[in-house]
Amino acid sequence: MRVLVCGSTGCVGSAVVHALRSRGHKVIEAARGLSESRTTMHVDFMQPRTTAQWAERLGAAQVEAVVNCVGILMPSRGQSFERVHTHGPIELFRGAAQAGVRRVIQVSALGVSSDAESLATPYLHSKLQADDALAALASDWAVLRPSLVYGPRSQSGALFATLASLPLVGLPGRGAQRVQPIHVYELAETIARLVEQSGGLRGVYELGGPAAMSYRDMLACYRAAMGLGDALWLPVPMPLMRLNAWIAEALPQRVLCRDTIRLLERGNVPAVNATPHLLGRAPTAMAQGLAITPPEPLIDLRVRLSPALALAMRASIAFMWLYTALISACLPNESGVLNLLARCGFDGRWGVAALVFSCALNITMGSLLLLRPTPWLYALQCAAVIGYTATAALNMPELTIDHCGPLVKNLPVLGLVLLLWMGGQFRSPQSNKRYRRSAETTSSAALRTSAYSAPLR
Repeated sequence: MRVLVCGSTGCVGSAVVHALRSRGHKVIEAARGLSESRTTMHVDFMQPRTTAQWAERLGAAQVEAVVNCVGILMPSRGQSFERVHTHGPIELFRGAAQAGVRRVIQVSALGVSSDAESLATPYLHSKLQADDALAALASDWAVLRPSLVYGPRSQSGALFATLASLPLVGLPGRGAQRVQPIHVYELAETIARLVEQSGGLRGVYELGGPAAMSYRDMLACYRAAMGLGDALWLPVPMPLMRLNAWIAEALPQRVLCRDTIRLLERGNVPAVNATPHLLGRAPTAMAQGLAITPPEPLIDLRVRLSPALALAMRASIAFMWLYTALISACLPNESGVLNLLARCGFDGRWGVAALVFSCALNITMGSLLLLRPTPWLYALQCAAVIGYTATAALNMPELTIDHCGPLVKNLPVLGLVLLLWMGGQFRSPQSNKRYRRSAETTSSAALRTSAYSAPLR
């Protein structure tokens, strides 16, 4: 069958192209960056086309089925939801109906509905309009609404992998939002099966992985797949998350925005998961999917230090904490620490109390760093460095411009502590018993042995 795949250079589109070709279909790839040839077509939904123009193009290419995988998570100057998600696809669908194309498959989004909340979300509303327009046609069609898609080229997957690799992982609220991620290879296989299915097809299908999980558990899967140990989880109030998303919209990324937070708050779990029925088997668990196609973070923050180097770095930081405590406790007047504390507002008995507390804290951090470093210890050291530096800078601003840089030198100290913290996260996936057990007990044979395990083109 000759199949036109729109959005063929994206995560889902490229997997669909690979899946269809592996099953013997002739695929015409269509995307903005492609030129016209026998196997490629330049398609830009930002450029309006009439129904007749689309019908002529599809007829000349002898297209028998159309799969639309075009989508954006955020609008930009060159792309709008109205054109990319609504008007452009509708023009294509109507042209396909006029050209007599056998089947049209639309990859939409989970959460699309006619309720007030969905209509108030520009991303979902723009998808809904195209879905409804396709359903109104006499053509044979299917609308797929997948949960979060992970795997090669997934932009959201790359973002989640980056967030999961941080030593301190921020969670929206408590991170209890429900998601049901599906591997892009199995989404592509589902689409290929629908293209091939005989008989009439008119329907909307919600798709997801084998089971729902919390957002926090999903990030834990990413961490395990990257060989990282347990993280420190930081609940972030939702108003602050929305503010961060608003700020992120100004950055050079096209994933995190306010709509993303709204979609996460709604939950991303199918009401009825059609994936097992359409695949003819249970979908693969996320742990096994990530074991087959390892995460590709936007920014790779993984650090692996040799034991000898890590010990030397820890010893140098521990010496700093212990030496500072020793000098302050044994020579409080000669070292000038009491004068420093007085200038910071701790005078007399309060100064002595602050000195005792500071020395005890430094001794504790230095000793534990040598004996038993933990994520909490590294977090405490970062807080101590920042706290000491900020207090001194506010009360003795002249130290910030001292030519010896007594405060500026704390920046490389902070960097070294962070490096040790991130290096201490690394564990090989094989040593993570929970991850290995989860990977071994999932229904992954079909994913592992299928043509989708080959590299995507």
